[in-house]
Amino acid sequence: MDATLKTFIIPNELCRRAGIVGTWVRVNELGVFPSQHIKTTNSDSVSLYGPSDASVFNVRQQVVLFEPILRKLVNEANGIFLSVQELMGSNVPDYKSELLKLSRQYRSIIRACLENLQEETVRAKATYKEELQNYITIFYSVECIWHLCEILFVENIPGGIVLPHLLEWVRFHFPKYERNAASLLREDVIGAELQPCYWETVIGSLMQGRIELVQALLEVHSSADGKPFQLAIQTLRTMPLYNIYGGISVSEFNLKWKHWVLDTQSKIEAKMFSSERHLNLVMRLAVGDEVAWGEMQTHREPWYAFLAASLFFKEPTVKAFELGQFARQCIAKVGGAVKMRHLDQVLLASMELDIIQVIKEIQQMSENGWFVSHLVDLLYHAGRLEGLYSDETKVIGSRLRESFLLDYGTLLMGHHSLWQVGLNYLDHCPTEGLSTIELLLPALPLKSEARTQKIIREAHKRDMPQIVQSICKVHTMDSISKGRLGNALTWGLKSQDGGFTSLIADKFLRKYKETGVLLNEDLLDNLGSSMLISDRLIFLGKYFEFHKEYRLKNYKEAANILISLLASKLTPRYFWDTLLCDAINLLENNVMVISSTDTYTLLHSLEEKCELPELKDKIDLIRLGAARNLSRALLYEMQLDKKYT
Repeated sequence: MDATLKTFIIPNELCRRAGIVGTWVRVNELGVFPSQHIKTTNSDSVSLYGPSDASVFNVRQQVVLFEPILRKLVNEANGIFLSVQELMGSNVPDYKSELLKLSRQYRSIIRACLENLQEETVRAKATYKEELQNYITIFYSVECIWHLCEILFVENIPGGIVLPHLLEWVRFHFPKYERNAASLLREDVIGAELQPCYWETVIGSLMQGRIELVQALLEVHSSADGKPFQLAIQTLRTMPLYNIYGGISVSEFNLKWKHWVLDTQSKIEAKMFSSERHLNLVMRLAVGDEVAWGEMQTHREPWYAFLAASLFFKEPTVKAFELGQFARQCIAKVGGAVKMRHLDQVLLASMELDIIQVIKEIQQMSENGWFVSHLVDLLYHAGRLEGLYSDETKVIGSRLRESFLLDYGTLLMGHHSLWQVGLNYLDHCPTEGLSTIELLLPALPLKSEARTQKIIREAHKRDMPQIVQSICKVHTMDSISKGRLGNALTWGLKSQDGGFTSLIADKFLRKYKETGVLLNEDLLDNLGSSMLISDRLIFLGKYFEFHKEYRLKNYKEAANILISLLASKLTPRYFWDTLLCDAINLLENNVMVISSTDTYTLLHSLEEKCELPELKDKIDLIRLGAARNLSRALLYEMQLDKKYT
């Protein structure tokens, strides 16, 4: 069995006896519950395990990124990620220099995260402190690897001379000697060698290529005026340092370097520095003396710091493609091959320019894919994944990038507040991103209306009306079950589903038949063009207008609306009796408001629906009212005709 696999015990007797089954609840959560395994060959018999109380156990992956202290890193990285995508879509000519700036922004937020973790560690209790220390180890490794990958794969190094950048990397991650030197030089007092860390700081600064700092430290030695120290300071001052912008070629620099080494070696052989043991060691290291470097192999510095120092004094013009072979030689010399940590493996793969191996190694880091997703995306846009495809690897850069973004975006979709961040990553997966969103967005728990509104907005952005309908229907049915018809209608309108909205409008009308009160009049008064979504909603909206005009005593307008509803095909069968009964008051009004033509329309509707049992007791009353109104209307219309003839 794989040693990395973990076993979890489900604390339930029924699970132990009957067996268990698991089902996905959401992205990173599994529901586990007791279940008896039944085959087709099993006889149909009473279960041995029932009746009994059943429990469901939620098993979740521990996600480091969901820790509150790391939430800022996730959000800030998302902003930089979107800036990278925007940059690549803007056709900027010098995009690689901009990519380098964005890579440094990634590193700056990792560094800020480390500082936050260190500050929290000081305040944390013992149990949590250990966890924070683990996070610090993880993100220190992330920052260290990212910095080296940035140098080797993103930055455009003139001439491929990598050593100045490698030294800068070592100095950044091992600032101890710079800090110690600053402390020793701050006092500006001769006799600094009396401090226990003096010679350690001198040699450590030398190994980081800080030649000017070494000179300054030698000058505060109590014997600085002596001939050996003055000669050493002068020799180090004349040491040639390669600069791509210095105006000399690599061959010319190598000639100067060899001349300086020979000159310095002659001084060492003449025992000009032998009176001071440490000073002699410094000068022997400076000329690459193998015996002196052998003594330094027992130094507690990691192999990659030792490598940078060794190259500075032996191969100052080393190219990036040569770095891997020197790295392996260095590891062999310091005996580090047998105790290589995971960080060492990744750094070695980086120096060998083996991007596939780097990606494989950083996948195993326990920060839940944040690192590999963002770094691979950056390398893809820097053009470093284009030539990876071969018969052996069968890797295509764009698919590799998308697979990591899919995994990372899906992981974030499982968090209650980071799901919108996850959408940003899935949006930039051209092949499977949209289909993944279609699966995950409807599965998000609808804990509140505000959250639901956010989910709907995201679905609208991506033109996913089916998701909007599904979510709105869930909220509509929930509102109906709670008797909140106004809220149900609001969600029904958002769903843009005509049949579903008709169902809600029916509930409004039936509620009116029961109580004689139209609910949520403010909502009905502001339906506007949204009522056109369904015929039943049009009827409800028009019926509300009828009531509104009637209450305002605008009887003529009310009558026109009522007659139009009678003449239309919109009236539901169960509402005909209510509509015809509403006509009685208008027919018996002191002022004639229904014309003869409209009265005929009313009578025609009455004859069509006279078989309705609900009208049995009212049909004679309606006919009588219609007859009286018809006589009044005909007389009035005849007089009106005579007046104008």
